Amino acid sequence: MHTIKINMKIRKAKIKDLKEIDEIYREGILDEEKNKSPRKSKKEILKELDDSKKYRLKGFRKAINSSRESFLVCEENEEMIGFGNAVLSNKKRSAEVALIYVRRSQRKKGIGKRILKESLKWLKEKGEKKVFVTMDITNVPSITLNEKVGFKKSSII
Repeated sequence: MHTIKINMKIRKAKIKDLKEIDEIYREGILDEEKNKSPRKSKKEILKELDDSKKYRLKGFRKAINSSRESFLVCEENEEMIGFGNAVLSNKKRSAEVALIYVRRSQRKKGIGKRILKESLKWLKEKGEKKVFVTMDITNVPSITLNEKVGFKKSSII
């Protein structure tokens, strides 16, 4: 019998991680959009993702470099398998866990929960007491994950 040692770690994202972060993001958005808009073709969704890539990467780059945001990546055996982004509060809104995405092949293994808990830990260390998350009402896996760590539904828009 062979045993595979799993070495999972969560660390701060670096600019050099952008390509892999975007791959994971595209995969996640593709799944979300197919669920939310079943009539929309994969080709249409990918075109929208391609059209917004420059803007998206600029936002990821800004978040990685910001002292007001935590941008974490999760690696297993040195392969990136997920990421998350949390943002400190400002005058207009409360602190937020903005993004959590996990590679399709790695879902349902508790990775999103680990990233979420690390993001919440960072926000707490920064003095945040109230945190919100926003998601599409059709994103049942995300709703379930957030409820598992104690989030409550407060409004549907």
